[in-house]
Amino acid sequence: MRSGETIIPATASSPGAKAAKIGEFMKVYVTDCYDAAGQQTFFEAITRVKNLSEKKYGNGFLNLTIAQRRDVLTELGNEKPATVANKAKTAAGSGDAIQTGKEQEAKNKSKDAPGHYFSMVKELTLFGYFTSEPGATKALRYIQTPGYYDGNVPYVKGDKAWAT
Repeated sequence: MRSGETIIPATASSPGAKAAKIGEFMKVYVTDCYDAAGQQTFFEAITRVKNLSEKKYGNGFLNLTIAQRRDVLTELGNEKPATVANKAKTAAGSGDAIQTGKEQEAKNKSKDAPGHYFSMVKELTLFGYFTSEPGATKALRYIQTPGYYDGNVPYVKGDKAWAT
């Protein structure tokens, strides 16, 4: 998935998502760790990226320039997610006990429902990258076996964060 490389590109000081094999990580993680609803949300994201790329630029996401990819991902990231609870409120009518129960059920479902599909892709990209060897050792400061705990390490502006 090239959206990972668009979200975390390679720089002079650290490799990008492609070096961390984020696409392979996502494929395994989504199929092994997400429930059916989470998988559906993830596949919705892939479909939306594909459809928006073709609609805006007449080409698939993989064939777009870096600027066009960034534009597609920015537009998707700026969408407002529609929650189940909001849909239930707009469909509410009579206010009777059955409708009230349906509204409560919709609120409960919205708490358990996966978030906005593109947020899921970004979070999964970040999670996969910073827990990968290139992300943890090149993008973050890393000491394989720290000698002791020092809770008062001075911070210098611009320092990398620590990997754990």
